[in-house]
Amino acid sequence: MNGETGNGTAANQMLLVGPVMSAQQASVEQLLQRIKASVRVQNQAAAIRSEAVAELERRHGTDLVETVLREDGLLGRRRARSEVETAKELEELPKTREGFRNGEISPDNARIIVGANQRGEIDEDELADLAKTQSPDKFAGTVRKHEQKRSEDDGVSKLEHQRSRRFAKIKTDPDDGMTVLYGRFDPVTGARIETAVSHMMNQLWHKEDPLNRATAGQRMADALELLVTRPPGKDQEGRSQEVRLLLIADYDTTSQQLKDARLGDGTPLPARTLRQLACDAQILPAIFKGPSVPLDLGHARRVASGSQRAALVARDRACVGCGAKASWCQAHHIVHWQDGGPTNLDNMCLLCSRCHRKVHDQDWTVERTPTGRYTLRRPPNGSGRPRRHKINNRPRRQRRRRVVKQRK
Repeated sequence: MNGETGNGTAANQMLLVGPVMSAQQASVEQLLQRIKASVRVQNQAAAIRSEAVAELERRHGTDLVETVLREDGLLGRRRARSEVETAKELEELPKTREGFRNGEISPDNARIIVGANQRGEIDEDELADLAKTQSPDKFAGTVRKHEQKRSEDDGVSKLEHQRSRRFAKIKTDPDDGMTVLYGRFDPVTGARIETAVSHMMNQLWHKEDPLNRATAGQRMADALELLVTRPPGKDQEGRSQEVRLLLIADYDTTSQQLKDARLGDGTPLPARTLRQLACDAQILPAIFKGPSVPLDLGHARRVASGSQRAALVARDRACVGCGAKASWCQAHHIVHWQDGGPTNLDNMCLLCSRCHRKVHDQDWTVERTPTGRYTLRRPPNGSGRPRRHKINNRPRRQRRRRVVKQRK
């Protein structure tokens, strides 16, 4: 930096000193450290900008700052407004602001804390410490649980407020004439919609040509179309369809009551909402490993039962490889069924379609950690790239039958 200019410009310049060694020359450990360092610097730069935004807003108002962010920062209107709001609210959160300034808290996690503070009273010290170690996706769930515990009415007012803000919109894109759907829903309604859509997506996935599959986005569009346009309660073959909303709760043997109710993704639910949902939904004892449901089906069947899938969601919560939502995952056999692997919980885990392909086509493996959790591991050679197959136009199902026949 040049500190001799008289107008103060140099004092406000920031310079990133990059590494001398190129990325191609660096070792794996050096690359990992470089990524971590760049993330920290990115957080610090965002904090410096946030402080400047807050001070400029205090002196000249919101309109000027939003205009600068849109025109000079090339941000969208909504993003600019969100940055100004977050910067203002951070003035009331000293520990969050400090962690943000030191690069320990990301802009997304700072925004999440700000939102929680706007909605009610929080323990900033606790949340600021957690924000330093969790990704935004995980931290958002942590904050939801934090708000529920500190709520005086068990989260009922928050859920009612969310429901009052429900919104849906359908419009035509003027650029290409395509129809655009957009909506916001409270967590319970959203879980119902997501359950129905993911159920239909799984049906479509099983009917697709394995060599010519649709993308996840295309499959979701097809699922929405079928759900909206088909007769109520019927699948594509006209059969009655039943899609259950998965709820998870702990059973207190002392009080003989359910407590800590939550959705499959961990979103907490008020006790009153659990009672309302229980009126028109089944309680699956599989989650509690009750004696009436056979969780371990051995080799008698290949596909996991509904009760087994509920137990997998309760245990894994998401894809064990990348953390994708459980509703987009399939029950994967760790020891493949055709190789004698049983359809038991200890031999299954949740994998999304992308991670599923890594296991079947790229030699990735599922391992169980000492704590009992399952995780996805890269191949020993570290590449994890798709194997090169010989050209074979025969359908995959026929090739699989041939392999099985040879084993016999």
